[in-house]
Amino acid sequence: MNDVVNVGGKLALICAVAAIALGLVNAVTAPAIDKVKEQQLSAALDAVRGTAEAGEERLVEGEPIVDGYYALVQDGTSAGYILRLTGTGYAGDMEILAAYRQDGEIKAVALMNNSETPGLGKEAEKPAYMEKYIGTGAGHPVPMNKQQLTQEEADAISGASITFMGIAQALKAGSDYVKEQLGK
Repeated sequence: MNDVVNVGGKLALICAVAAIALGLVNAVTAPAIDKVKEQQLSAALDAVRGTAEAGEERLVEGEPIVDGYYALVQDGTSAGYILRLTGTGYAGDMEILAAYRQDGEIKAVALMNNSETPGLGKEAEKPAYMEKYIGTGAGHPVPMNKQQLTQEEADAISGASITFMGIAQALKAGSDYVKEQLGK
């Protein structure tokens, strides 16, 4: 019985030391991680806003995909919106920033935080990947399946169709949100 208590006490001490060490490491690294995330968000906003100025983010509650939006202003008039969206990919949630005209047409898209498969789903981080969505959402439907793509675009998403669908669904939801909630 003494051996069990002795071993249990040692394991408890090891766990306590490990927990304290992890807490200290987190306290040191968390501010640096937050700063990097802010820089990534700023760079992504710059990439999708074009020449317009983005206002402060307004959070959206009760929407499963639209997390928030920024109003865009150019020359004193409304130039559309940037939406912060959450899509569901192969490896979990994907954070997406997309700029829309007031009629819901997609102007620009950037894939941010994600855990997609390198070489497949990670290809969506490249601006060229997102070109298939630009100009859709208002007069042209957001491509939701391979049949709506050119053969070259369909070939490019082979092996990463879950990523493609997650992005497409998020962008369509964003376009619908702009048309129904913001474009009024």
